[in-house]
Amino acid sequence: MDRQDGAGETKFRGLLESAPDAIVIVNDQGRIVIANSQAERLFGYAQAEMIDQHIEMLLPTRLRGLHVNHREGYVAHSATRPMGIGLDLVAQRKDGSEFPVEISLSPFEAEEGLLVTAVIRDITERKRAADELERQVRQRTAHLNALVQFGQELIVTRGLEAVLQQALQRALLLAPCADRGAIYLYDEDGRTMTLSGSIGFSKTPQVRVPASLGMLGMALSTRQTYQVSSTDEYRAQAVGLTRDEWERTLRAFHLKEPPTGALAIPLISHNQTHGVLLVLREHGNGSFAPEARPALETLANLVAAAISDERSRMRASSLSTQVADLEAERTRMTERLNYAEAGMLQAARLAAVGQLAAAIAHEINNPLYAARNCLYLLEDDLPATLKDSTYLNLAREQLDRIAGIISRMRNFYRPSRGEMAPHNLNYLLEETLALAGLNLRHGTVQMIFTPNPNMPDVVCNGDQLRQVFLNLVMNAIEAMPNGGSLTVRTEAGPTLAMVEIRDTGIGIPASVRERIFEPFFTNKASGTGLGLAISQHIVTQHGGRIEVESKEGQGSAFRVVLPYQPVT
Repeated sequence: MDRQDGAGETKFRGLLESAPDAIVIVNDQGRIVIANSQAERLFGYAQAEMIDQHIEMLLPTRLRGLHVNHREGYVAHSATRPMGIGLDLVAQRKDGSEFPVEISLSPFEAEEGLLVTAVIRDITERKRAADELERQVRQRTAHLNALVQFGQELIVTRGLEAVLQQALQRALLLAPCADRGAIYLYDEDGRTMTLSGSIGFSKTPQVRVPASLGMLGMALSTRQTYQVSSTDEYRAQAVGLTRDEWERTLRAFHLKEPPTGALAIPLISHNQTHGVLLVLREHGNGSFAPEARPALETLANLVAAAISDERSRMRASSLSTQVADLEAERTRMTERLNYAEAGMLQAARLAAVGQLAAAIAHEINNPLYAARNCLYLLEDDLPATLKDSTYLNLAREQLDRIAGIISRMRNFYRPSRGEMAPHNLNYLLEETLALAGLNLRHGTVQMIFTPNPNMPDVVCNGDQLRQVFLNLVMNAIEAMPNGGSLTVRTEAGPTLAMVEIRDTGIGIPASVRERIFEPFFTNKASGTGLGLAISQHIVTQHGGRIEVESKEGQGSAFRVVLPYQPVT
């Protein structure tokens, strides 16, 4: 070999050694003729061990026979083959360990025949990264599919308990390292959190905990996820808790020792925090559910939305029921008011007729008694044969008949007190005001009712007192043609009950105030003058009285005072 050839070989060797990859040159018999130091390090063989050995020594035993056929075929039809053509190639080290590789082949003709240069690259780390990426993609796809399926389940699931239980089952599937799960819902009124769903607990944890307790309280108050991956981190989260509070946090999760991992995720929907999703790892080491955290937070958002929707449905159902109940009650009240109104109008008509009958009876009674007395006096002066005269007996019978008619007319004016029963004056007034309110739909009178909640029952005729209250209320409304306030209140003493009806109307002039209870007296253009007279008569029949207080231009107050028998 001359000096020029030696220099070329040295340069060629330098290029081989400076290459970053392992390089092996093989002849057409498949034997190694050259291997660089990178090949030594990669396969664990010294160069001397590789030289003149078949290339198959660098392959797993199970692949060597198959590779001989590939090699012979390549030699027959040699061509450059670059790296990264997608083949899964495996090499074997001296110690028997296998590893994935990429290989590029370059044939060239030398004096001694065909030589093939094989550049070999270890892709273990790259394949590991690719496998890890593929694993993460598969896992996230599985998480996404689980969340989509959970969302579909929520569409048909009804009932808060069922929603929470499904959510907890999904949570443990998303985080298989977790042993337990629980959902606490926040009670804003009581400043507590109530356990509303759990899974993985041998016993039910504490049902209600303070809203500030441990990780639950921090997640709730800050609206952020709290994660711990060791007992030391869990203890660090509880800095500042008293021993009792520390033990209470463990009891809340039914643990004897702190968890080795935990996630507390707030349930937030429409800017409102409904509670906290909690997953725990009782045993184990390492980071707790880092890959599952995004999926768990998405799950928590779906749960919060489901809770919000379920509560909205419950409120809507409750409101619908209430509206239906109110509508039914309104119908019943209208029927009662119509019946009461008809009864009161009829009572007013009868009372007016009674007043008229009483007046007629009074006028007839005096001449009737005079005629009867004169007839009795004449009987003493008549002969015995005329005392049993048919005409005399007829006159006597007709006068007795007229006396009976007068007596019945008087009874009509002073009717019996009818059916007496215990009644609550507040209830009677509610019905009366509801009836009077029908006339205020388009008016400007404000009606205020302040009943005494401890009013005793009064034994009375309910229909007659309704008539009294309606008459007084309607008079008060008519006294406020330009609007005002109608105030009705009830009070009770030891033996007397009082109803006051006060208006801010025109008041009663002093000149007519003393005559307002007289029958047929009125200062209204279309009045009959019977309303107050009948009302006073009814109250008097019940052993009570009506009091009046009025200032012209400032309003009037009518007070109905009725006796009652206190309960002993």
